Amino acid sequence: MEYADDAFRWLNGTPVVPALYAAVEGPRIVRRAGIDRIRAKSMRQTARLIELADARGYRVTAPRDPSRRGGTVAFDVPHGEEVSEVLLANDVLVDYRPNAGIRIAPHFYTSDDELERAVAMIDGAIATGEWRAYSKNGAAARHG
Repeated sequence: MEYADDAFRWLNGTPVVPALYAAVEGPRIVRRAGIDRIRAKSMRQTARLIELADARGYRVTAPRDPSRRGGTVAFDVPHGEEVSEVLLANDVLVDYRPNAGIRIAPHFYTSDDELERAVAMIDGAIATGEWRAYSKNGAAARHG
């Protein structure tokens, strides 16, 4: 290792050792859950999200072919950016991308009921107009 001759020598600082100990548990949890089981559940849940979106007429922008799909499903809904803000304000973690829509990424700890509730919340935000509170001209504060 070659150290810089000036203040940049200290740029990286000291690693946060307690954080390294905390990080050890993550791989253990994944190993106990099983990579193959995690992937199988992910494929089942992402397929279910696609079914739910199709049943409502939402445009699915994620790959439908399971071999090409990762752990995220995106579908476009009316007023998607604002609807995603409704979900975030209700502690449903999603992401919104223009031309892709609302992205939902279930993890191995996500229940099927949580997926159903998230999609029901999308439906409700559209049906009731709750999304309007999050429009650029809306009165509600942006989630963040």
